[in-house]
Amino acid sequence: MGLVEWVWDVYGKGELLAAVANKLNKDVVEKQVECLMVVGLWCAHPDSNLRPSIKQAIHALNFEAEMPNLPTKMPVPMYHVPTTSSATSAEPLLTNSSLETGR
Repeated sequence: MGLVEWVWDVYGKGELLAAVANKLNKDVVEKQVECLMVVGLWCAHPDSNLRPSIKQAIHALNFEAEMPNLPTKMPVPMYHVPTTSSATSAEPLLTNSSLETGR
């Protein structure tokens, strides 16, 4: 299990502070640690459209904005494959014939 998956797992179980405090020998300010870990998860969200801007992250870290409402389980990343209809876009289309002729 990777670090992000592990943190999301303990976050979902409501054990975020306990897990972090165990690693840091309980010498932490709980509110700051929770904020840092939640903002870290937000920044590492699998859906890049749901990640914060740097400005949003800084506001959250400075307690100037509400914390994000993250799901208790880490979302599964989704990748969208372009359909063939996207070949009509303004981007050049690379074909075998263009490779052979050098055009």
